[in-house]
Amino acid sequence: MTTSTLEATVDPELVQTWIAELGDEPAATVPLLQAIQQEYGYLPRTAMDLIVKNTKISGRQIFGVATFYAQFRMKPVGRHLIKVCHGTACHVQGADRLNTALRFSLNMHDEEQDTAPNGSYTISDVACVGCCSQAPLLVIGDAVFGNLSGAFAQRALRKHARQNEEVLAKPEKQAVK
Repeated sequence: MTTSTLEATVDPELVQTWIAELGDEPAATVPLLQAIQQEYGYLPRTAMDLIVKNTKISGRQIFGVATFYAQFRMKPVGRHLIKVCHGTACHVQGADRLNTALRFSLNMHDEEQDTAPNGSYTISDVACVGCCSQAPLLVIGDAVFGNLSGAFAQRALRKHARQNEEVLAKPEKQAVK
């Protein structure tokens, strides 16, 4: 399954309801985007196009707001979100190794890819989780896994996958370039 198959089917009537409730002026941009993301988990292009078409908000304005605030996602998110802490303590202790190990386990070989091909997990780098004494660490759902190496990050992922009945494909070996 590719990211394109994770695309949400946008309900135009629902978008119209949000416009009626929240307004059609530029001041409603953030609340409208929040409503869209709350419903779909990210900002589908179709929903943003409907906002531009049916409000006084320009495409430039809506895209500018959507890309400025870190709370908004422009791509579909997996069924489970993995937050890898990249605060100072985690960075110094090897947060990048966690990313590398998780990406390998999830067959994510493209640098731009943040969601596993099967839609199971999305990896998100976060500024700080606030558990610096457990650096480096990651959070999957509500579970915090700390003091990790790459291998222990993979073990935490496998544990979470088993508990949530997710199938992790055997990692593909990446061709040497």
